[in-house]
Parts: sequence; structure tokens; C-alpha cells
Amino acid sequence: MRTVQARVRVPAVMAVVGSAIAVASFVGSGWATALLVEAVTVAATVGYYVLGGRDSDLGAVVGSRPDERQASIEMRAAAFAAIVMCAVALVGFVIATALGNATWPFALFSAVGGASFLAGSVGYRARG
Repeated sequence: MRTVQARVRVPAVMAVVGSAIAVASFVGSGWATALLVEAVTVAATVGYYVLGGRDSDLGAVVGSRPDERQASIEMRAAAFAAIVMCAVALVGFVIATALGNATWPFALFSAVGGASFLAGSVGYRARG
């Protein structure tokens, strides 16, 4: 029972957040855009749920039932994704500055990335 609840948790959040984005799209861009966003939300949510039910390493991670090895791979993949996202934010900041465009979105993501890294370093160092 507990595994089923864990497997449903992420797709449920995906559905709620995707539907909220669809509502925002409706307000900002009309029903056609909102319908497209909702269709992508439904497809992604169903795909994630189906993938989580598979008997594979990826299925175990997606379905919230990883073993230690899979959890280690997931943690390294998350760290790699964070490094890439921070690098993209910094490159975007440099490009936006060179073009004379607004730089605040890139500065915001860079600052939040750096601050969360520092907070995580301090917090995890204190715990263990």
C-alpha cells in the first residue's frame, strides 16, 4: 500500500501543477494554448506513472522505490543537472548582458543556485 502511494505522489503533483500552468496559459494566451498545455500535462503524467510501474532501475527510481545503488545514481544525476542548469544560467547572463537585454532572470537563477548550494553545504555538513 505504501509503495502505491509513493508511486502516485509525483504524478499527482505533476497533474496539479500542470493544470495550474494550463489555467495561467488560459488567462494569458487563450484556450488553445491552455488546451495544448493540459494535453502535455496529461501525457507526461500518464507516462511518468507507467514508467514508475516498470521493473527496471529507472522504473524503481521513478516509482519511488529505489535501492541504495539506484538512489546513489539518482543523487549523482541530480547533482549533474544542477551543475548544468547553473552553467546555463551563467552563460545566459553573459549573453543577455552582451546583447543589452534584461539580465535579472539569469541573475536570479544564478543567485538562487549559489545560495541553495551554500545552504545545502552548511546544512548537510552540520547533520553528518
